[in-house]
Amino acid sequence: MQNLWDKKAKTYNRFDGKLSKFGKVLFDKLDEFKINFNDKNILDIGCGTGVYSLYLGGICKFVTCLDSSNEMLKCLKDDANKFNIKNIKIINLPFDEFYNDKKFDIAFLTMSPSLKNEKDFDKFISLGKEKIYLNWQIPRYSSLIEPFLKDRKIPNYATTANELEAYLKNKNISYKTHIFDEKREVKRDFNDAYENILWHLQINKINIDELTIKQNLQKTYKDDIIIETIISKMKLLVF
Repeated sequence: MQNLWDKKAKTYNRFDGKLSKFGKVLFDKLDEFKINFNDKNILDIGCGTGVYSLYLGGICKFVTCLDSSNEMLKCLKDDANKFNIKNIKIINLPFDEFYNDKKFDIAFLTMSPSLKNEKDFDKFISLGKEKIYLNWQIPRYSSLIEPFLKDRKIPNYATTANELEAYLKNKNISYKTHIFDEKREVKRDFNDAYENILWHLQINKINIDELTIKQNLQKTYKDDIIIETIISKMKLLVF
């Protein structure tokens, strides 16, 4: 999986100096939940290219950026230099190999598969005085990828958010929650669409020969572009 996330880095969203449309909605909700980032030490788990890490660098005291993908972190470092963001530390480790003696003010995790079980939940809680967690409520739908996943057994990463919520209830840990719905369209050329499908099949350990992928893709390829419809439902947990 490590090499696959490195491969994904070249097409992953990058920090451009401001929040995306969805990012604004997310941080507005965090503000509504009375989360204050000012003068705080933040741990961003599964930070990727640093879309949120670098934004947080502009409003908090310090951000520790943790990710298992070296290529993702190279993008983060380049963008940090581009925007002259100095108050960050980059750590290239998977979550299960990261340890810290002191609690951060906030442990922050968005759309990362780093938490997989109760042991990970315990660790996540131990790392922050406040915890912010965002992940799939149900599996994401993609009109481009769905035909290849249909009727196949794939890992259901969406269960993690629900399992974490059940864990919090079982431990009598109070929390705030919100469900975000998002629908968007992405225009892709043939090669971009093909690489995107191939990556998602590989990450889900589905073996389909490349010729079959290309032949199926040709059926939806018109006017030099493919329009992918993406429907997402995400759960936010703050505790």
